[in-house]
Amino acid sequence: MGDRYPLLISTPHGGGTIPPEVAGAVSITERDIFYDGDALTREIYDFGKRVDAFIKMPIARAIMDVNRASDDRAPANPDGVVKTVTTCGTQIYREGMFPDEALVEDLLQKYYFPYHKQLGDLLDGSDIRLALDCHSMLERSPAASDKPDMPRPLICLSNRGDSEGLPVRGRGPVTCPPEWIRALAESLGQTFSGGGRVAINDPFAGGYISQYHYEREGTPWIQIEINRKLYLNETCFDPDRLRVDPRIIQELRERIFDALVRFLTVI
Repeated sequence: MGDRYPLLISTPHGGGTIPPEVAGAVSITERDIFYDGDALTREIYDFGKRVDAFIKMPIARAIMDVNRASDDRAPANPDGVVKTVTTCGTQIYREGMFPDEALVEDLLQKYYFPYHKQLGDLLDGSDIRLALDCHSMLERSPAASDKPDMPRPLICLSNRGDSEGLPVRGRGPVTCPPEWIRALAESLGQTFSGGGRVAINDPFAGGYISQYHYEREGTPWIQIEINRKLYLNETCFDPDRLRVDPRIIQELRERIFDALVRFLTVI
């Protein structure tokens, strides 16, 4: 494969920017944005020129979630494409200042659709063998979840299937071959041996990005979630300054990349 690997890396929830269109309407702080999004995933999964493509979303997940369908909206879903509350239940907008339909459409046109177009353009007619939608997850499930405060695995890999990566009736096609997701789970398990469980489709089965673009372009997708305890812990994280020791981020990046390279040699 040479020095560059046929991978596309998507980091949809690592941004922290509040767009000017809603800057005066939001009530959340930098700290709220940090804990609501996938903090530092743009750095963790940035493998540079060692992969074919890397795309990152600069807008905060709390404002625009590109891992939701464009018609998945509040108030029917407070956690939709434009949210009313953060993962921790904090109100995002000041009273009476949630974006109206015209502003939501404007936000979608400026930030949502360009992200998906870039993904599609990168995949159409390319030699990319696998796309990875890259996230981080809370150490325990949030209070608003179906199973609050449940401990989560060290890593979760998702392809819309079951615990073996096989199709689940009623859920649609899996986004990559079952043997692929099992091989990646094994490789990550070797890399993070003793650190915790590498789960498949638990607690997440895969989001909108991987499902939509697999069905549209046909390139296999795997969603990967790493537990934030790997880097947001008392050893390397300063919660007052929201800063993590950069050496930990670099080490984590290299461990994940080594697991990906080992996985690519066996599929």
